[in-house]
Amino acid sequence: MGTVPEPSADPKLPPRLGRQKRQRVAFVCLGNSCRSQMAEAWARHLSAGGVETMSAGVRPLGFIAEETIEVMREKKISLEGHKSKGLGAINWQQVDVLVNMSPYSRDTVAPTFAGRRLEWKVRDPFDEPLESFREVRDQLEKLVRKLLSELQGGSPSPQAPPVT
Repeated sequence: MGTVPEPSADPKLPPRLGRQKRQRVAFVCLGNSCRSQMAEAWARHLSAGGVETMSAGVRPLGFIAEETIEVMREKKISLEGHKSKGLGAINWQQVDVLVNMSPYSRDTVAPTFAGRRLEWKVRDPFDEPLESFREVRDQLEKLVRKLLSELQGGSPSPQAPPVT
């Protein structure tokens, strides 16, 4: 008789037979309205589900900037379902990598976090022209691709939809 795989400990995560657990990456910026939302969406899109992503803001604005939604839509990436949220929305014990883009030190952002910490110097495009959002979007795509390559031991998932 065949055996049934054990259910995943986290019901949101599918069983990963014969593979490492999915890395969990948290992107943090100031308002969770622009940069961290773009980075989260890029990571989800480019990893094709191979990396679990989340984002938060040190001082969440409570909304996603329309320009953020527009520039990601230009790349055919939807932010539907995304919400601006604070640091308390993340269970830091379940995060493997913290990517900090806020002006605060990473120790201030998540003082009890014990995983890998990265500092990305990406300017905040909030209240800037749409072209600034595009530049930040494209910079974040490159940074996320590099991070995914490191996390996945090579390159972003070949199943990732092409970005145009």
